[in-house]
Amino acid sequence: MTDIPLEDRDLIDRYLANRLTETEVLVVETRIVEDVVFRNEVELTEALRDGLRELQSRGEIAPLLSHRRSMWRHPRFALAASLAAVALGVASFLFFQRLDDGSGELVVASLRFEHTRGAETEPDVVWRQTGAPTRLQMLFDVGLEPATAWHVRFEKVADGAVLRIMETTAMLNADGLAEISVESAALEPGDYRITLIAVPPTAPAAPIVFALRVSGQV
Repeated sequence: MTDIPLEDRDLIDRYLANRLTETEVLVVETRIVEDVVFRNEVELTEALRDGLRELQSRGEIAPLLSHRRSMWRHPRFALAASLAAVALGVASFLFFQRLDDGSGELVVASLRFEHTRGAETEPDVVWRQTGAPTRLQMLFDVGLEPATAWHVRFEKVADGAVLRIMETTAMLNADGLAEISVESAALEPGDYRITLIAVPPTAPAAPIVFALRVSGQV
């Protein structure tokens, strides 16, 4: 990674974790367009995270770290092992730092999205804010679609206007549901359209769209 200020590193981390306000997201995305160094840092950080997620899903992180000594005998594996170890440590530190914010135990809410007949005009899921930082585990029923990964796009819908607020990737879990986690701070009260697109698009099937409504505290 490049030598950038700690404030920028924190900003990038929160941006990739979808923990910024809409105003902050606009600031970051403007910098991504205008500042080459900042853009490269965002791309590198995101690539490292994606690589680690892929290695973890394949069960290759533990062997990579446990056999790092022997890997140093092979130069082409040395850098990969070093980067994986460092990135894993940094990611773990940032993850637990977010949990240990003095606010008590982490709150987790599970939201399941599935379409029901006769409910086209109503949101598929309604979630009421609790006032406590919450991790929303979102599970999407994608039917019998063959894709194992899905590109997920969140858009806020208000007064006929549509504002894209974040994008992420969902993987199928053991129950055949596409699954992601979203921090509640990323979702202000309002109506959201969540679109799932198969990755890679193995067939010209239409995207799967769900509706979420986030309501404020009583």
